[in-house]
Amino acid sequence: MIRFIVCIAIFLGLLFLGYTLTAIEGRIIIDFAGTIIQASLLGGFIAVVLLVLTLWLSLWVIKKFVGLATGSRTWIGRLSKRQQNQAFYQSINAMLMNEQQAALNLIRKTKKGNFEGSNYLIAAELERQAGNLQQAQADLISAMDFPKAEPLALMKQAEICLLNNKSEEAMNLLSSVTGKIRNTKSFISLKLQVLKGLSDWPQIQALAKQNKRLLGDDYFTWATQWTTGEFAAIASKHGANALTAHWQQLSRSERKDQANQLIYLQLLIDQGQSAEAEKELVAVASKQQHKGYFKLFKQLNHPNPTLAITFIEQEIKKSPDEAGLYSVLANLAYNTGDYALAKKAVSKALDLDGSASDKALLACILEKSNNFEQANIVYKGLLQ
Repeated sequence: MIRFIVCIAIFLGLLFLGYTLTAIEGRIIIDFAGTIIQASLLGGFIAVVLLVLTLWLSLWVIKKFVGLATGSRTWIGRLSKRQQNQAFYQSINAMLMNEQQAALNLIRKTKKGNFEGSNYLIAAELERQAGNLQQAQADLISAMDFPKAEPLALMKQAEICLLNNKSEEAMNLLSSVTGKIRNTKSFISLKLQVLKGLSDWPQIQALAKQNKRLLGDDYFTWATQWTTGEFAAIASKHGANALTAHWQQLSRSERKDQANQLIYLQLLIDQGQSAEAEKELVAVASKQQHKGYFKLFKQLNHPNPTLAITFIEQEIKKSPDEAGLYSVLANLAYNTGDYALAKKAVSKALDLDGSASDKALLACILEKSNNFEQANIVYKGLLQ
């Protein structure tokens, strides 16, 4: 439209210029093989202008028809680009509103536009969510035509391969990924999933350790998976003593690894070595904190867990508003039969944070204390 307005303005300007030339006398005579064409100076000037405009308009129309025949992304012109932009952003809004089908219908309208591949990535994700994996893969292949979208497109193709249990193909795709995306948590997590599909636990261990900070809490999940099998095999075949001997033979850095500590201590408790686990647990919990330690403290069940109770009471003095510490103390006291201390501690925990597990513990304490009426009230409260 802007081009058309500019052309009209130029035409009117030239027409005005031609009008100013009418005062100049003269004629134009053109001889075409015996055919003589005569025109005034103004008429000749206007004819030339019209001829130029006609040629320009003809070329424009031909160009658009050629674009239509060859699949040009802009054959509708500026209006098409605006419509594609609107569809692109509307599809994002629809996704955020969880209107997936509407978003899919909108993003499909943008496939002739140039969004550096982002539209194909969005379309692929929506198709995947809709269960159209074949179309999702086709969209991801189209996204690879755009350099900025190629790394993510390869990752998404690997995810689809993983869904189809094609771990080797997924690994080949991930090997082709280049750029900064390789150093992201998403890429590392996906690669770990692929390695898990290949049952390559040594590589999983190496990759997870190299990216421990990047994985954050997820590191413990992966560490648990490769370590549990090893430790459990030793404990089941040779007993708790062999497990302890193996633990002592590990390097200092491996013994300081919280994931290894949690697995080792859990297996000690499972093997009936609660007292031994108590010593190790207090030692590691004194040096660093982890929510997994609280779960282990609650499982200690030998007669006199004095070290654990003393440690938790000291922690309560440091953090008197920490409900989890009172919950741990209540469980420790309950496991040793000290129901008075258990009731006092769990009541304080419930005052700070009314968790269902602590309510269930209170009911058990009341029941052990032969206070069945109050225990039933607490049980009924849990069911509501």
